[in-house]
Amino acid sequence: MSHLSLDDLLAQPEEAAKRDLADAAPIVSGPDFRKAIDNASPAARRKLRKLADMLRRAVKLAHSGHGPQAAKLAMKALDADPESALANHVMGVALEELGRLSLALEFYQRAYEKDTKSPDIYQSLAMVAWKLDMLPAAEKFLRVFLQMIPGHPDGTINLAGVLRDQGRFDDAIDLLRTTIYAHPDHFDLWNALGTVLIEAGDPVQAATFYQESLRLNPEFGRAWNNLAYAHDLVGDVEDSITAFTRAIEFAANPKDVAVMRHGRALSYLGLGDLDRGWAEYAIRLDPNYKDATLFQIDAPLWDGEDPGELRAKTVVMVGEQGLGDEIMFMNAARDVIDAVGPEGEIRIACEKRLIPLFRRSFPDLVIDAHASARLEGRDWRIADSLLKDRTPVDFWFPMGNASRAFRGSLDRFPDAASFLTADEATVAHWRDWLSSLGPGLKAGLLWKSLKMTARRQKYFSAFDNWRPVLETKGVTLVNLQYGDVEEDIARAEKDFGITIHQPPDIDLKNDLDGVAALGKAVDVVVGTMNATVNLACAVGGSALVATPTARGWSRLGSDGLPWYPTARLFHSETFGDWKTPVKAIADVLAEEAKAAKKAA
Repeated sequence: MSHLSLDDLLAQPEEAAKRDLADAAPIVSGPDFRKAIDNASPAARRKLRKLADMLRRAVKLAHSGHGPQAAKLAMKALDADPESALANHVMGVALEELGRLSLALEFYQRAYEKDTKSPDIYQSLAMVAWKLDMLPAAEKFLRVFLQMIPGHPDGTINLAGVLRDQGRFDDAIDLLRTTIYAHPDHFDLWNALGTVLIEAGDPVQAATFYQESLRLNPEFGRAWNNLAYAHDLVGDVEDSITAFTRAIEFAANPKDVAVMRHGRALSYLGLGDLDRGWAEYAIRLDPNYKDATLFQIDAPLWDGEDPGELRAKTVVMVGEQGLGDEIMFMNAARDVIDAVGPEGEIRIACEKRLIPLFRRSFPDLVIDAHASARLEGRDWRIADSLLKDRTPVDFWFPMGNASRAFRGSLDRFPDAASFLTADEATVAHWRDWLSSLGPGLKAGLLWKSLKMTARRQKYFSAFDNWRPVLETKGVTLVNLQYGDVEEDIARAEKDFGITIHQPPDIDLKNDLDGVAALGKAVDVVVGTMNATVNLACAVGGSALVATPTARGWSRLGSDGLPWYPTARLFHSETFGDWKTPVKAIADVLAEEAKAAKKAA
């Protein structure tokens, strides 16, 4: 950065934060001008005072949404004194507000090199490092900040958040409790303690701390949002909806509103209030929603409200969200076909690994891959292969919109065991291989998701919890788990004396057509809910699924999964208790193994 150009800096692409800092302490980053001037040498103070007036205006502009003007003032100050820690710090503030996070980090680093005694610089370094998912660095900077200002509540909250995101829940809890003793009326500390506990898998205790935060500040929107989430996890859906509504009332900004409305939509759906749930679920497409997929499709969007609008039209139906969602939402594809009628045309853009399965299931439709990319921290999706050099389309819509039109009540779900078609020759191949393993019930085993972060751990049972299933007599276990599983499989053999058979010559992550066939060929799939369970059940395979909670939005207020009649769900009344559902699954497996033995 020896030759700084404002145009070059602003030409850099914006970066969305990799970490959600919604529950971080609301720190307005920037230097302490008075302290910087007081600590300067007498010769430097006059120059600093002139720069400080300009830089104060820059910080004010940055925090009021005028980032480019702020950066222009900061650059003017840097032109006057490139070695100024204050000027470099404020340029970092302006660039951070503009979303140029990596550049902001560089300017904060420059400020630190010129002034190692300013706690504000360490705080600014920590917050942008946290946003960039540089968790060890963020922790280091916050610890230095707290050494300089011991017991600072906001610094404590943010350090606890960084520890939480590293999965170090006990360290975060100890840190917060110590500070709460000194600041018992600090509502944000209680909220922070709740966020650690909820990520550690204890929503009941977390709710207690959120309620204390709200007692101290009844208009704290984030605490209402977090309380709603805690209620939802333990199945108190009505209370969750009430809390989300209060959260929206006190939301700090449009992005918070989008997150809260999305949470309320899922609660409506989990309660079985499908009309309100599907209508509000449209918020998932709002760019203000942090996890929204940004579709770039040049055609009118059909919102799913009036299926009559599809009659005789050319439409493009685009897969959305994760792989499991794309599979599940295809449950309504035949309803779309009926609504469009023979005079219209349907094109489906899906994940490329799903193309063989979808084309076999719907041979009369035009099916190709969508293209996805993660740019500037956001997920983008296009469907150019279904639009370019083809007749114009009348509507496009993400797959989930069809559920608003055709899945407005439980009785509108089809009774058929399957809505996708596995390759029968491949099913027969796998059944031959399964027979070679000897007699007994053949169970495909799953126990985790490929994306296992500290935040997702609470939704998946640890491998050790599956011991009752592993030791069920008369059951031959087959691995269906994609990803790195060799260590778990070796442990099952060594510690439990159980063999989990690896199906040969199949890529369980990428050969989804083969996985669907294998999921149908086994007698039952056992595990937690992931894409493989969706595949198996979509083609008519049977599944016994352990879930972390009694309610979930995809249940739509029912006791099972309306999308998949062949799936049976098992849960405990206590969130995080995996032993109860796993034991129940083991009992069902034992009965089915006995029945299979009698029938042999």
